[in-house]
Parts: sequence; C-alpha cells; structure tokens
Amino acid sequence: MTTAHDPSTYAKIVGVIKDLPLWMFMAFAVASAILLFVPQVNNDLPADFKPWLILSFVVFGVMSIFKWIDLIAGAVHSWRVESKASKTFHMTPVTQHCWWAVAKQADGSFVTQIVADFSVKNQSTKPVGLMRARIIKPLISGQVIHDMITVREQRGRMHGTAYVSDYRIAPGTALPARVMVMIVGKPRKSENEDLEVTFGISDEDGHELKVKVLCRGQQKPTATQLPIALEAIHAITDPIEKAVASVLQTEISRYELNGRQSGGLGSISVINDGAEIKSFAGDARLMQNTGNQEMVEDPTSTTLKSDTLDALLALHTRLTSEDEKQVFANALLSRLKADTGYGRVAYLIVATLWKIGLLREALEAALLGLPANDQREHALSNSLMLLNGLLSYQHHLFSSATLDEIERFLQGSPEHSLRIPQKIASIRAQRVLAGL
Repeated sequence: MTTAHDPSTYAKIVGVIKDLPLWMFMAFAVASAILLFVPQVNNDLPADFKPWLILSFVVFGVMSIFKWIDLIAGAVHSWRVESKASKTFHMTPVTQHCWWAVAKQADGSFVTQIVADFSVKNQSTKPVGLMRARIIKPLISGQVIHDMITVREQRGRMHGTAYVSDYRIAPGTALPARVMVMIVGKPRKSENEDLEVTFGISDEDGHELKVKVLCRGQQKPTATQLPIALEAIHAITDPIEKAVASVLQTEISRYELNGRQSGGLGSISVINDGAEIKSFAGDARLMQNTGNQEMVEDPTSTTLKSDTLDALLALHTRLTSEDEKQVFANALLSRLKADTGYGRVAYLIVATLWKIGLLREALEAALLGLPANDQREHALSNSLMLLNGLLSYQHHLFSSATLDEIERFLQGSPEHSLRIPQKIASIRAQRVLAGL
C-alpha cells in the first residue's frame, strides 16, 4: 500500500532550508572540505564516512553557491528599485542642436563652450527644477565660468531657470531644455571633430542624472557657408543709400575683429562706470545672490558707444525732409535680408532703427528676412544678442510699448531668446516698484 505524501510538507521543508542563513551552508561545506581534503584529518577517518562527506560537500557547496546567487540577485533588484525611485527625470538629447566651440581670449587663454538641447520628462509625482550642469567627460581642468540650464515655461515660448524664473517641469510632462557650460581650457580634440560629452544634470533635491551627448564640432565652411558677396558701393546712385551701405560695410570689417567668437558685436560696446565692456551682450550669474542680476541698477550711468552707429545717426540728423528719412529707413530695412551680405551686422541696423524710433519695423523685417539658426551670418542671433545687452544696460530707453513689441517678436521667432524675457519681466517689475 502506497502512502500519500502531503505536498505542503515538502513546501515547508524547502521553505525552512531556504531561510537558513548563508553562514550555515558555508560552515557545513567548509567542514566537509576539511575532512575530505586535509590529509592529517582524512587519513584518520573510516572509509565508510568518505561517501557521506563527498555528498555533504557537494550538497552544501551547491546550496552555498545558490544562496550567494539569491542574495546578489536580491541586492541588485533592491538597487534597481532604489535607483528608479531616486530618478526623478529623464533627458533625451536633441542631437542636431548639440554643439561645441573654442574661442581664444584677449589674454591668450581659451574658453570652451558646450551647448546641448534636451527633452526633459518628469518621472516623479512633484514638479522638478533643474539646477546645475557639470561636464564629467571630457576632462577640462580649467575654471567653470558659466553653467546654466533653461527650461521652456509650461505654457508658452519663454525659457528660464528654476532658481530665477521658477520654471519647473510638472509631473508626467516633458519640456524642451537647454544646457550651456563655459570652461577655461579646451579638450584634446580638433574643433572640427564631434565631441562626446557626459553631462551631470542635478535637480533641486541633489539627484544627478548622467547623460551622454555627441556634440558636433564647428565644421569648416563650405562654399554655401562662406560670407555672401557684398554690393558694389560705386554702383549705388542714391547718395543717402550709398552712405548707409558704406557705413554698414565698414562695420563688417569691425565685426571681423570683434565678432561672435569673442562675444562681441563689432564696433558696439557699453561704457559702464568708466569701464568699456566690449562683450556686453552675454550674461553672467552668481548663485545665491539675491540682487537683480538681469540689468544694471542705474542705466543712466551707462553709455552705448559705436562710431559707426554715431555716423548713421548723424546722417539721419542731417536729413531735412520726410522723403529723405524714408529713403534712409528703407536703405536699412531692405538690407535686413539673407541674400544681401549684411546679415553679419544686422545688429547695427536694428540698433540704428531703434534709435530713430523704428524698432517694430526693424523686428518685423528681421523676422521675415533673416533665417533662424543661421550658422553662416548669425544675423538673427546677433540681433537678439544686441537686444539682450541693451535691456541690461540701457533699459530706461525702452517704453512699455517697445517691450511689448520685443515680446511679440520673440513669440514669432524660432531663435533662442537668451534672457530677454527675464529682463523684460525685471524691467516691468522695477517700474511697478517705482510707480511708473
């Protein structure tokens, strides 16, 4: 007669064995090994014991191995769960908008600029603010002079930071973001080659995400990327238009000496407290600083300096009739086009038209005539750099209506808006405080 065995009994036995500590399995396995393989001990044992010792060694050895595997697998699973729980956001690089460049400074040093665009998905249950970016690879040992992460606002086109503009990513949503880091020094890589960069991006809780990005280098210009040939001055018959074109072509030569690579805008600079700022269009930020860093406190102490701008304004002052002034304005507006060759100095055209009260017309012409993301002339981008600098140092010269015009222009432009939206907000806030 066959006795039926209760399956639960086997399950209980297996459960008891599984719950035994690892040290017990290893103790039996090691004891069996000593009895089997140490001659001084093994020789004194009866022969009948050896098969049982072999069986004990194999059984407890195998059980020790599987116990180790179970513990390691549990630790890995726990680590993955904790890592997933601590990962509050995910970043996907927009490869075509990731690039790097090196600029030589006046003192002979080099500054490397690395820029990358991302789509950032908030994977947590609360809003996420991105606070800090660092370059993990490649190793550049110089000082970090600028690092910034901007995120597009939840509903709109403006970009801002979490610590200044309070731009955060809502749970379950994804927003475009841009990371920019500037470091003194340069990597061991040719500027024409692509650079593999590992960013460390941290949120406000200190969680850091490592992201690898391939940033394209600054390729040598092809025939289609070379500067567009300029018009011949002698072929222009109207004296006003001829004078305008002459000044603009003069500015082009100035831009070649103080241009985009050095952060300059040709002949235009700002005098602030007696010091000339040749690269006034950029922004530097001090962390944990409670002051208003978007603009100077007293803009009346600053002066916009440019001999070519002064020349155009002097020409405009000498014009006596409305027809002559219309010719002057049209000469500038008609050259805010991609195929004229004056894109490099579009900033000077915009500055002149702003000075004579035609900023709206200038921005409309720039939006229609100048291409976005232009790597040859940088016309639209340079014009935005000019506005960014003017709003910092000459904000008292912008009326409320003019600020509205600039905002409308930014809404229609695909170019990066720098920190112009933040500056406009700060200007308006200051005027509210002053009761203006």
